[in-house]
Amino acid sequence: MTTMTNSAATDHPAFENPVFAGPGADAGGRSLALFDLDGTLTDPAEGIAESFRQGFAAVGLDPDDHEPLDRFIGPPLQETFAAAGLDPDAVKAAIGGYRSYFAVQGIFQNQVYEGIDGVLSALKAEGWLLGVATSKPEPFTERILEHFDLAHYFDVVAGSTMDGTRRHKVDVIAHAMALVAPLGGIRRAVMVGDRAVDINGAQAHGLGSIGVTWGYGSLDELVAAGPSALAAEPGEILELLA
Repeated sequence: MTTMTNSAATDHPAFENPVFAGPGADAGGRSLALFDLDGTLTDPAEGIAESFRQGFAAVGLDPDDHEPLDRFIGPPLQETFAAAGLDPDAVKAAIGGYRSYFAVQGIFQNQVYEGIDGVLSALKAEGWLLGVATSKPEPFTERILEHFDLAHYFDVVAGSTMDGTRRHKVDVIAHAMALVAPLGGIRRAVMVGDRAVDINGAQAHGLGSIGVTWGYGSLDELVAAGPSALAAEPGEILELLA
């Protein structure tokens, strides 16, 4: 377990390290933890890698030229395929190829990381509000949470839209916070994720952040983003939020 001390992690007004109170924090409110999905709650490598193979093949690209495919886990599909040099029409076609496989098979070629169930159960027992904030489309996210019996832990589920109009993590977190608002005041809030976009999104909203090192972002990527803290295994999340 590592608490970050660099300036990127400490420029926010500390409420309770590593969780910070954002603008308008309610001292009498509840605590909120938002979790990324892929690479944080579940390991989707098998299904996502094959989905990317189908996506690249759909536009005539050799998937082997883009290995390792699991490096694409996390960021929005639009950015990933565009970065491969595809024009907007080809990006749409590649996403179509990806989703044609993912929606039927790849979605469940996935597994919950060991220890996650215990973390979520403990936080709920302590009265935390829990949410998911992911760049994965919301309908797919809800199906995954239901399939792996995780849905009952979460008060809100925020994902991207199928048309990509909401896909960046900063916008997904804003959506999550809007969903949480009717549930009452928030005293403190934290985003838990495995990629720099999770950390940067949290910082944009004045939230604390925990970078998890069991996912698909490298340690260098996470440290450079400046999280409030790092966790090497799920149980450390509970220590950080105690």
